[in-house]
Amino acid sequence: MQGKIKTNIAILAIIPTAIIVIMLILSSIGSFNISLSGFTTAGSNNTTLMASVNVSETITLSLSAATINFGALVQGTANNTTNDAPNPFVLVNGGNIGIDLTIKMNQSPFSGTGSGNNTNTFRFKAGNCSTIVCGTGNSSFFNWGTSQTNFQNFTTVNQNLIKNLSYSSGNDVAEAEILLSVPSDESTGSKSVSITFTASKTG
Repeated sequence: MQGKIKTNIAILAIIPTAIIVIMLILSSIGSFNISLSGFTTAGSNNTTLMASVNVSETITLSLSAATINFGALVQGTANNTTNDAPNPFVLVNGGNIGIDLTIKMNQSPFSGTGSGNNTNTFRFKAGNCSTIVCGTGNSSFFNWGTSQTNFQNFTTVNQNLIKNLSYSSGNDVAEAEILLSVPSDESTGSKSVSITFTASKTG
């Protein structure tokens, strides 16, 4: 989206996009043996049947929306998604095991003073899913103590976001909050950045 300049104040439209779905099938969770004994009216006989089944680990990560649109921002101002305006990324663990999530950007959305890789102009953190965003009946269940729950500068390499996001239905969602601080000398125009989330088995 291109912001319109109606006064001498420059306007920015920032539209981060996300690289979304990651689906992996890993090694099996385990093998289970089932014993079946045959019976007759005379009692149990000596026939035993063995059956086995393998349960595979599946990692499926999805987003409720692929884009966050911050709309028009003025140089020297900041905005973030913690007030749900705009909404954050909502991450959903659709697999059958707990997962760890990492996050990275492809480049800084800004070119003004103080911007670039690993600067406070573009930041992220993990958050619990609010009822405004996720509705009732959905809650976040992950390891808060080892997840990144305070705003951290984005970099172009993977960083920890969430540890052990549950796969249990109703507890399998979490938010990735985004913060933008526009440099005071940032050029006008549309700004965008790609964000990559990567999921792996908790371990």
